[in-house]
Amino acid sequence: MKYERARERNGPSSFLSIITQCLLLIIALRRVHSKPSPSPLLPPHTTTTITTTTSQVAAHYPRGRDRPHNYQILKDEVHYSGWRKVVRRSVTINDHPHKRIDFDVIDQAQSSGGAVIVFAWNSTSKTATIIREYMPGPHRVLSGLAAGIVEDGKHANELGEEISLVAAKFELEEECHLAGGTWHRLTEDGVSVPMDKYVITEITPYLVIDAQHVPHPRPLDDEEDIEIVRGISADQILQMIREGDFNLVGGWGALLALQKLRELGEIK
Repeated sequence: MKYERARERNGPSSFLSIITQCLLLIIALRRVHSKPSPSPLLPPHTTTTITTTTSQVAAHYPRGRDRPHNYQILKDEVHYSGWRKVVRRSVTINDHPHKRIDFDVIDQAQSSGGAVIVFAWNSTSKTATIIREYMPGPHRVLSGLAAGIVEDGKHANELGEEISLVAAKFELEEECHLAGGTWHRLTEDGVSVPMDKYVITEITPYLVIDAQHVPHPRPLDDEEDIEIVRGISADQILQMIREGDFNLVGGWGALLALQKLRELGEIK
């Protein structure tokens, strides 16, 4: 064979010399690769972790939800208007000014006031008052919280209260037959939260503690058929959320309220 003939031709000493040179070359290559690379580029397998502190975020975005972006609204065109509006929103991107993107978005409210949702808690019984009603979207009777749209005319007041708080008090009386109590806003001051990616309307959540029964409450809206459910514990609320007995907005409002109750020492 060629390998055997090469050994016979070159002799044992020549063969050992070749092996030695190969070993020296391997050692030299290992030394080169073990040295730190002066290149700023990271090898493909390296994972880079970027840590951003809360103070850094606050410095860049004093109000994170209003962080700057490159999207501009070209126009809003109402395609349907009933209890809710379907709006065709056309936007463009500053980096691509000739590219137009169309979205169908929902406007739940007929004013700029958005919507409100209220979690009612009794500090004596350590239970909540919730509602059950028919929800036409899922076509189910589900549990929820008192909630409604902020209406500029209906909820205007002369006491200097924020209009969303006035609306929340109206909805609590209409739907839970409760009034008064100690009120807590569950978001930062002046902050309301978008209901969904494709919904214009923003909602403000509240917690009320120890509101009192109203014997002659404000009437419900014509389309509403609501059952008031009292005496629901915090654990039951959590179980109902896990079982899908709350919609997303109701579950979100309830979870914020339970967290606030923990902070206040009302529940563990």
